[in-house]
Amino acid sequence: MLKPLEKVAAFLLLIGLERGRSIIALMDNNEIKALVPEIEKIIDLSSEIQESVRNDFEQLGYKDNMRPSEVLNVIRFMFNGSNIHDSEKRKFSNWR
Repeated sequence: MLKPLEKVAAFLLLIGLERGRSIIALMDNNEIKALVPEIEKIIDLSSEIQESVRNDFEQLGYKDNMRPSEVLNVIRFMFNGSNIHDSEKRKFSNWR
C-alpha cells in the first residue's frame, strides 16, 4: 500500500509530464521539496498501482477536465486539506 505522498507522486506521473508540471508549479517550495524525492524513487508503476491511484483520486473528486489549481486542491484533500509538508510534519511529530 502506498503512502499518501507516494500516491501523489505516482498520480502526477500518471497524468503526464506537462499537466504534472503545471500542478507542481502551483505548490509551495516545501511541498515540492517533499514531493520531488518521491517522484525520483518511482521506477515502474504496475497497472494495478496505476488503477488504484487513479481510483483514489477520483474518489477525492478528481476529473480529467479540472484546472491545475483544482487538481492541487484534490491532492491536498489526501492530506486533510493541508499543504503536503504540513501534514507530513504533523505525522512525524506525533511519533515522538
